[in-house]
Amino acid sequence: MRAHRILHFFAVLFAVACLLGTSATAQQGKGKSHTLEGKVEGVQADRLTVNHGKVEGYMDAMTMPYKVDKPDLLKQVKVGDRITATVYDGDYTLYDVHVVPPQSKDKKK
Repeated sequence: MRAHRILHFFAVLFAVACLLGTSATAQQGKGKSHTLEGKVEGVQADRLTVNHGKVEGYMDAMTMPYKVDKPDLLKQVKVGDRITATVYDGDYTLYDVHVVPPQSKDKKK
């Protein structure tokens, strides 16, 4: 009877570990990750329109709308901001969006 309880405990532990692993993978998005760099062309209620350069290994340069992983970001980003973000193969959502501070004139020299 004791061996049965030990086996049951490990079976439950294994199942929980599998569920946690699946959840972490799902949060990372779909497919391989890529870095997107671009300029915000529009801020809509539920997305950003971004003019971005080529995303190596994923897509050519273009302007298109993207959903964002954190909708509160849409209240902070404005047209003309330069951003970086993570995108995943097959998923047209921007993750971990950061506004790139403009370079000062002293740094451009």
